[in-house]
Amino acid sequence: MLSIGEFSKICKVTTRTLRHYDDIDLIKPAEINSENSYRFYSIGQIRTMLLISRLKNYSFSLDEIKTILNTHDNKLLIEKIKDKKNHIEITIKRYKYIEHEMENDLLNLKNGVDIMSFIEDINVSLIETQDINILSNRQIMGVNEYGKYIGNLFEEVSKKNLTVLGCPMSIYHDNEFNHNHNDTEVALPIKEKINNTRVLKGNLCAMVTFEGPYSNLSCAYGKITEWINLNNYRIIDLPYEKYIKGPMDGKIITEIYFPVEII
Repeated sequence: MLSIGEFSKICKVTTRTLRHYDDIDLIKPAEINSENSYRFYSIGQIRTMLLISRLKNYSFSLDEIKTILNTHDNKLLIEKIKDKKNHIEITIKRYKYIEHEMENDLLNLKNGVDIMSFIEDINVSLIETQDINILSNRQIMGVNEYGKYIGNLFEEVSKKNLTVLGCPMSIYHDNEFNHNHNDTEVALPIKEKINNTRVLKGNLCAMVTFEGPYSNLSCAYGKITEWINLNNYRIIDLPYEKYIKGPMDGKIITEIYFPVEII
Protein backbone atom coordinates (compact mmCIF):
# COMPACT_ATOMS: atom_id res chain seq x y z
CA MET A 1 0.00 0.00 0.00
CA LEU A 2 1.07 3.57 -0.65
CA SER A 3 0.49 6.53 1.64
CA ILE A 4 -1.31 9.52 0.13
CA GLY A 5 2.05 11.35 0.00
CA GLU A 6 3.77 8.49 -1.84
CA PHE A 7 0.84 8.15 -4.23
CA SER A 8 0.96 11.92 -4.80
CA LYS A 9 4.67 11.84 -5.71
CA ILE A 10 4.33 8.86 -8.07
CA CYS A 11 1.27 10.25 -9.93
CA LYS A 12 2.41 13.90 -9.87
CA VAL A 13 -0.83 15.14 -8.30
CA THR A 14 -1.22 17.10 -5.07
CA THR A 15 -2.62 15.52 -1.93
CA ARG A 16 -5.23 18.29 -1.87
CA THR A 17 -6.41 17.16 -5.32
CA LEU A 18 -6.48 13.52 -4.20
CA ARG A 19 -8.67 14.47 -1.23
CA HIS A 20 -10.99 16.35 -3.59
CA TYR A 21 -11.18 13.33 -5.90
CA ASP A 22 -12.06 11.21 -2.87
CA ASP A 23 -14.83 13.65 -1.87
CA ILE A 24 -16.42 13.53 -5.34
CA ASP A 25 -16.00 9.74 -5.66
CA LEU A 26 -13.67 9.98 -8.64
CA ILE A 27 -10.89 7.86 -7.11
CA LYS A 28 -11.14 6.80 -3.49
CA PRO A 29 -8.37 5.45 -1.26
CA ALA A 30 -8.14 1.67 -1.15
CA GLU A 31 -7.94 1.94 2.64
CA ILE A 32 -8.42 4.56 5.36
CA ASN A 33 -6.89 4.03 8.78
CA SER A 34 -9.75 4.05 11.30
CA GLU A 35 -7.56 5.53 14.05
CA ASN A 36 -5.92 8.46 12.28
CA SER A 37 -7.91 8.69 8.99
CA TYR A 38 -4.73 8.36 6.92
CA ARG A 39 -5.45 7.47 3.32
CA PHE A 40 -3.68 4.62 1.52
CA TYR A 41 -3.75 3.69 -2.16
CA SER A 42 -3.03 0.39 -3.85
CA ILE A 43 -0.44 -0.15 -6.58
CA GLY A 44 -3.32 -1.04 -8.91
CA GLN A 45 -4.76 2.47 -8.53
CA ILE A 46 -1.70 4.11 -10.10
CA ARG A 47 -2.93 3.40 -13.64
CA THR A 48 -6.39 4.71 -12.78
CA MET A 49 -4.89 7.95 -11.49
CA LEU A 50 -2.64 8.25 -14.54
CA LEU A 51 -5.71 7.76 -16.78
CA ILE A 52 -7.54 10.52 -14.91
CA SER A 53 -4.58 12.87 -15.41
CA ARG A 54 -4.36 11.94 -19.09
CA LEU A 55 -8.05 12.64 -19.69
CA LYS A 56 -7.78 15.93 -17.79
CA ASN A 57 -4.94 16.87 -20.12
CA TYR A 58 -7.36 16.21 -23.00
CA SER A 59 -9.71 18.81 -21.43
CA PHE A 60 -12.24 16.30 -20.11
CA SER A 61 -14.28 17.57 -17.15
CA LEU A 62 -14.20 15.60 -13.92
CA ASP A 63 -17.84 14.60 -14.49
CA GLU A 64 -16.94 13.26 -17.94
CA ILE A 65 -14.00 11.34 -16.50
CA LYS A 66 -16.20 9.86 -13.77
CA THR A 67 -18.68 8.65 -16.38
CA ILE A 68 -15.88 7.02 -18.39
CA LEU A 69 -14.44 5.30 -15.32
CA ASN A 70 -17.83 4.07 -14.16
CA THR A 71 -19.01 2.69 -17.51
CA HIS A 72 -15.80 0.90 -18.58
CA ASP A 73 -17.11 1.36 -22.13
CA ASN A 74 -14.32 1.46 -24.71
CA LYS A 75 -16.72 2.65 -27.45
CA LEU A 76 -17.77 5.60 -25.26
CA LEU A 77 -14.12 6.49 -24.64
CA ILE A 78 -13.37 6.37 -28.36
CA GLU A 79 -16.27 8.73 -29.15
CA LYS A 80 -15.36 11.09 -26.31
CA ILE A 81 -11.72 11.31 -27.42
CA LYS A 82 -12.81 11.87 -31.03
CA ASP A 83 -15.00 14.77 -29.88
CA LYS A 84 -12.14 16.32 -27.90
CA LYS A 85 -9.76 15.84 -30.84
CA ASN A 86 -12.20 17.65 -33.16
CA HIS A 87 -12.48 20.47 -30.64
CA ILE A 88 -8.69 20.79 -30.45
CA GLU A 89 -8.41 20.83 -34.25
CA ILE A 90 -10.93 23.68 -34.38
CA THR A 91 -9.03 25.54 -31.65
CA ILE A 92 -5.73 25.12 -33.51
CA LYS A 93 -7.32 26.50 -36.69
CA ARG A 94 -8.69 29.46 -34.74
CA TYR A 95 -5.24 30.27 -33.29
CA LYS A 96 -3.63 29.84 -36.71
CA TYR A 97 -6.10 32.40 -38.06
CA ILE A 98 -5.34 34.76 -35.16
CA GLU A 99 -1.62 34.35 -35.83
CA HIS A 100 -2.22 35.24 -39.49
CA GLU A 101 -4.24 38.31 -38.47
CA MET A 102 -1.49 39.46 -36.11
CA GLU A 103 1.10 39.13 -38.86
CA ASN A 104 -1.08 41.27 -41.16
CA ASP A 105 -1.68 43.83 -38.41
CA LEU A 106 2.06 44.13 -37.71
CA LEU A 107 2.75 44.60 -41.42
CA ASN A 108 0.01 47.25 -41.73
CA LEU A 109 1.20 49.09 -38.64
CA LYS A 110 4.77 49.18 -39.99
CA ASN A 111 3.39 50.65 -43.22
CA GLY A 112 1.27 53.23 -41.38
CA VAL A 113 -2.05 51.50 -42.23
CA ASP A 114 -4.96 51.47 -39.77
CA ILE A 115 -5.33 47.85 -38.64
CA MET A 116 -9.14 48.24 -38.63
CA SER A 117 -9.23 49.37 -42.26
CA PHE A 118 -10.36 45.87 -43.32
CA ILE A 119 -13.86 46.80 -42.12
CA GLU A 120 -14.17 48.99 -45.23
CA ASP A 121 -13.90 45.81 -47.32
CA ILE A 122 -17.00 44.29 -45.66
CA ASN A 123 -19.83 44.77 -48.16
CA VAL A 124 -23.45 45.25 -47.06
CA SER A 125 -26.24 44.18 -49.43
CA LEU A 126 -29.94 45.01 -49.31
CA ILE A 127 -32.03 41.92 -50.10
CA GLU A 128 -35.61 40.69 -49.85
CA THR A 129 -35.89 37.42 -47.93
CA GLN A 130 -38.79 35.00 -48.19
CA ASP A 131 -40.83 33.32 -45.43
CA ILE A 132 -38.96 30.26 -44.10
CA ASN A 133 -40.46 27.32 -42.22
CA ILE A 134 -37.99 26.52 -39.43
CA LEU A 135 -37.55 23.75 -36.89
CA SER A 136 -36.19 25.61 -33.88
CA ASN A 137 -35.12 25.36 -30.27
CA ARG A 138 -35.02 28.50 -28.12
CA GLN A 139 -32.85 28.26 -25.01
CA ILE A 140 -30.70 30.28 -22.68
CA MET A 141 -27.30 29.13 -23.91
CA GLY A 142 -23.66 30.08 -24.12
CA VAL A 143 -21.96 30.83 -27.43
CA ASN A 144 -20.01 27.58 -27.23
CA GLU A 145 -23.25 25.59 -26.95
CA TYR A 146 -24.75 26.63 -30.29
CA GLY A 147 -23.21 23.63 -32.04
CA LYS A 148 -24.66 21.22 -29.49
CA TYR A 149 -28.20 22.53 -29.86
CA ILE A 150 -27.94 22.65 -33.65
CA GLY A 151 -26.73 19.06 -33.51
CA ASN A 152 -29.86 18.17 -31.52
CA LEU A 153 -31.99 19.63 -34.32
CA PHE A 154 -30.19 17.50 -36.91
CA GLU A 155 -30.86 14.44 -34.71
CA GLU A 156 -34.57 15.31 -34.66
CA VAL A 157 -34.54 15.74 -38.44
CA SER A 158 -33.01 12.30 -38.81
CA LYS A 159 -35.43 10.60 -36.40
CA LYS A 160 -38.51 12.15 -38.02
CA ASN A 161 -37.21 11.85 -41.59
CA LEU A 162 -37.60 15.59 -42.23
CA THR A 163 -36.29 17.51 -45.25
CA VAL A 164 -33.68 20.21 -44.56
CA LEU A 165 -33.91 23.12 -47.00
CA GLY A 166 -31.00 25.29 -45.93
CA CYS A 167 -28.15 26.05 -43.56
CA PRO A 168 -28.35 26.14 -39.74
CA MET A 169 -29.32 29.47 -38.20
CA SER A 170 -29.23 31.39 -34.93
CA ILE A 171 -31.81 34.06 -34.05
CA TYR A 172 -30.99 36.42 -31.19
CA HIS A 173 -33.76 37.41 -28.76
CA ASP A 174 -31.71 39.19 -26.07
CA ASN A 175 -31.30 42.96 -25.88
CA GLU A 176 -27.64 42.59 -24.92
CA PHE A 177 -24.78 40.15 -25.41
CA ASN A 178 -23.58 37.70 -22.79
CA HIS A 179 -21.05 35.09 -23.92
CA ASN A 180 -22.33 32.47 -21.49
CA HIS A 181 -26.02 33.39 -21.15
CA ASN A 182 -27.90 34.32 -24.33
CA ASP A 183 -31.56 33.98 -25.20
CA THR A 184 -30.93 32.30 -28.54
CA GLU A 185 -33.06 30.34 -30.98
CA VAL A 186 -31.15 27.86 -33.14
CA ALA A 187 -33.00 26.70 -36.22
CA LEU A 188 -33.01 24.59 -39.38
CA PRO A 189 -35.13 25.46 -42.44
CA ILE A 190 -37.25 22.40 -43.21
CA LYS A 191 -39.98 21.47 -45.66
CA GLU A 192 -42.45 19.81 -43.30
CA LYS A 193 -44.66 21.70 -40.85
CA ILE A 194 -44.83 19.91 -37.48
CA ASN A 195 -45.57 20.87 -33.88
CA ASN A 196 -42.30 22.67 -33.10
CA THR A 197 -41.86 24.52 -36.38
CA ARG A 198 -42.68 28.14 -37.04
CA VAL A 199 -42.43 30.61 -39.89
CA LEU A 200 -39.56 33.08 -39.92
CA LYS A 201 -41.12 35.99 -41.81
CA GLY A 202 -39.42 37.35 -44.90
CA ASN A 203 -38.26 40.95 -44.81
CA LEU A 204 -36.16 43.56 -46.46
CA CYS A 205 -32.74 42.87 -44.88
CA ALA A 206 -29.32 44.43 -44.68
CA MET A 207 -27.03 41.45 -45.15
CA VAL A 208 -23.32 40.72 -44.93
CA THR A 209 -21.46 37.59 -45.99
CA PHE A 210 -18.51 37.34 -43.62
CA GLU A 211 -15.55 35.00 -44.01
CA GLY A 212 -13.58 34.47 -40.84
CA PRO A 213 -13.82 33.15 -37.28
CA TYR A 214 -16.95 33.66 -35.22
CA SER A 215 -14.90 35.76 -32.78
CA ASN A 216 -14.66 38.45 -35.49
CA LEU A 217 -18.37 38.60 -36.33
CA SER A 218 -18.67 41.76 -34.24
CA CYS A 219 -16.80 43.60 -37.03
CA ALA A 220 -19.51 42.61 -39.49
CA TYR A 221 -22.22 43.62 -37.01
CA GLY A 222 -20.56 46.98 -36.59
CA LYS A 223 -20.38 47.52 -40.35
CA ILE A 224 -24.06 46.61 -40.84
CA THR A 225 -25.12 48.96 -38.05
CA GLU A 226 -23.10 51.82 -39.55
CA TRP A 227 -24.56 51.12 -43.00
CA ILE A 228 -28.14 51.08 -41.69
CA ASN A 229 -27.63 54.44 -39.97
CA LEU A 230 -25.87 56.09 -42.92
CA ASN A 231 -28.50 54.95 -45.41
CA ASN A 232 -31.55 56.03 -43.38
CA TYR A 233 -32.89 52.60 -42.49
CA ARG A 234 -33.97 51.29 -39.12
CA ILE A 235 -33.97 47.78 -37.64
CA ILE A 236 -37.48 46.33 -37.35
CA ASP A 237 -36.94 42.75 -36.19
CA LEU A 238 -34.43 40.36 -34.63
CA PRO A 239 -31.07 39.85 -36.33
CA TYR A 240 -30.05 36.33 -37.28
CA GLU A 241 -27.14 34.38 -38.69
CA LYS A 242 -26.86 31.60 -41.26
CA TYR A 243 -23.87 29.27 -41.05
CA ILE A 244 -22.92 28.63 -44.67
CA LYS A 245 -19.63 26.89 -43.85
CA GLY A 246 -18.28 25.85 -40.46
CA PRO A 247 -14.85 25.27 -38.91
CA MET A 248 -14.56 21.74 -40.33
CA ASP A 249 -15.10 22.98 -43.91
CA GLY A 250 -11.68 24.62 -44.17
CA LYS A 251 -13.10 28.14 -43.99
CA ILE A 252 -15.88 29.73 -41.96
CA ILE A 253 -18.56 31.65 -43.85
CA THR A 254 -21.47 33.30 -42.03
CA GLU A 255 -24.34 35.37 -43.40
CA ILE A 256 -25.75 38.02 -41.06
CA TYR A 257 -29.24 39.47 -41.58
CA PHE A 258 -30.82 42.60 -40.09
CA PRO A 259 -34.50 43.12 -41.03
CA VAL A 260 -34.90 46.81 -41.87
CA GLU A 261 -37.24 49.44 -43.29
CA ILE A 262 -36.60 52.86 -44.76
CA ILE A 263 -37.11 55.79 -42.39
